Amino acid sequence: MDIEFRLRMLESRYRAALSAAVAAKAQYLALAGEPGVTPRTLERAKLAWQILDSRKRAIAARMGEIEELDQDARA
Repeated sequence: MDIEFRLRMLESRYRAALSAAVAAKAQYLALAGEPGVTPRTLERAKLAWQILDSRKRAIAARMGEIEELDQDARA
């Protein structure tokens, strides 16, 4: 598979993961400020945000690996 194509696909996935992580964090912070929210609900929102943020970081790491491979291949 073409490295440029793989990078474009990962960039697209990264943007989607970033958007989802930002929305999940906003949801968590909104819930944290709500009176009467249950600890379980708050913990679920926090976990969802953390999972999405972790996915975003994993995609970014993979992009870095592919860019490094591309640089090595060009050398």
